[in-house]
Amino acid sequence: MSMMLASAAREIHRSKLYDTENSYDQLMSNEQSDMDGRVHYGRALSGLREALKRDVKSPRQIEAIFITLWLMIDYENRFGSGASAINIHIRGIETLLHNNIVPLLQGHTRLPAITAKGQGPLQEPQAQLDISGLQDTASNAGFSALGPAHGLGGTCVPLFLLWTLYFFTPAALFFGSETARLDTDIFRFFLRSETGNTALSLPHLYRLSRQSPARFWGEEYPMSSQLDDLENLSGLTLYHRSHVIQFKITEMFKQSSTSDISFGEGSPYQRIIKEINTLSIEYDTLLTSAKRANNCDVAGDRRVMETVFWSAITYYGTIVYFHLCFQDLENDWPSIQNYNSIIPLSTAVSQVLELSLKLHRSRPRIMIRIVWPLFIAGIATSDQIYQDWVSIRLRELGRYGQNYDRICRRFEEIITANQPIPREKRGHYYLGG
Repeated sequence: MSMMLASAAREIHRSKLYDTENSYDQLMSNEQSDMDGRVHYGRALSGLREALKRDVKSPRQIEAIFITLWLMIDYENRFGSGASAINIHIRGIETLLHNNIVPLLQGHTRLPAITAKGQGPLQEPQAQLDISGLQDTASNAGFSALGPAHGLGGTCVPLFLLWTLYFFTPAALFFGSETARLDTDIFRFFLRSETGNTALSLPHLYRLSRQSPARFWGEEYPMSSQLDDLENLSGLTLYHRSHVIQFKITEMFKQSSTSDISFGEGSPYQRIIKEINTLSIEYDTLLTSAKRANNCDVAGDRRVMETVFWSAITYYGTIVYFHLCFQDLENDWPSIQNYNSIIPLSTAVSQVLELSLKLHRSRPRIMIRIVWPLFIAGIATSDQIYQDWVSIRLRELGRYGQNYDRICRRFEEIITANQPIPREKRGHYYLGG
């Protein structure tokens, strides 16, 4: 509760800053709302410390602590000033994940160690994390593996864990030299799961998270909500799979130079292209619906078209990101065109901007969900009108947190420079917002 009050107070503070009709008295009260946010955040930290002093066993205790940590990550991301505090909270979630969540969701199995610094995301782990004794923790607490109303399967922990992984967008992973980078071991842990190396796989976590609301409410969960879940499942899954591909692109970009990348059949480069093209085939109906719809009101008051739009934008934004990261390859090896079957950069950029424009016309508030693809599409386009439009949209989002102000300033800095950015600085300038 303290964290929700803290975020609400800081949001009120930011909203008032962006209200040009404020009187002097309102501006003074604006300072009070900012102070209230800091006070509530301090209370949440104090309460969390007290909770962690006690032995945490029950699913409800784990759920409360886990959600609090996630809210703290969100708060630090929007209203904080660096990655150090975020990393502390991520490490807390990581500890809960290994010591409590995985044993209770998946039974007592041994887990791979967290990736060491500099280790590739798809390499085999070289050590094992010993969780002997956690078997007793699970059995003594009376948890069954994955029953609908038992253990953590009946809480919203899987959903909040998935949201924590979504926090690791490429923009969050690249920071300037003056700031520490985010600790991404938790995402690498799940990324390795796709090769069967971990007890709790990423697809398994995704399925659990999508089932969380129905399991949490049980028989009280209304049929209208069940239908809403079904309607939005396709779009949410496209968003999820696009996000995982973004992380793989980021890891390959960070750990290699253009001279190190092979692009022949079976190479990591080609595997990513294959994954992107597979999504295009599997979600052709969804992508086509987004292109054909003029706005989000096609389905009435239901949110299904909102999900369709921002998931499609995320998918095309992933392609833009791929091209921006590896655009040097085409210059270094012209023959790469024989291997590159992905849609062109200009086409992907046009799709992101056109869909974003339609989304903004009918649902301006949803723009906060597409900040990153909008940012990189604005960088990649040469259309001055679209560049100005993206700049205005990013500036408007400043009311939701000062991090969005930083994103807007970075965007305007890049556009004003209007010159190619060296590869070694591309992470900082393209994605460091």
